[in-house]
Amino acid sequence: MKVLGFIFFLTMNIFETTSGKSACDGYIKPRYLYCGISADCYYQGLSLLHVGQEQCKLTELGKPGFLRFRAGRCPRDKPKCRKTR
Repeated sequence: MKVLGFIFFLTMNIFETTSGKSACDGYIKPRYLYCGISADCYYQGLSLLHVGQEQCKLTELGKPGFLRFRAGRCPRDKPKCRKTR
């Protein structure tokens, strides 16, 4: 029975790692607003983890990431960044 449990566990891990899903996907609970500051736009996130998730997606797509992060709302002197999907 332990062997069958181990085989099931191993099979599920293989399917999960090869499912093609992004490592950046997942639900993040909103907490405190954070702003991802890029060279030409701003990304408003619901939390630091949310902005970090967007940074991860940008990296996966080979696009330049944010230059820095800042707590609070983003300034309005630049446009909003397009959200990656």
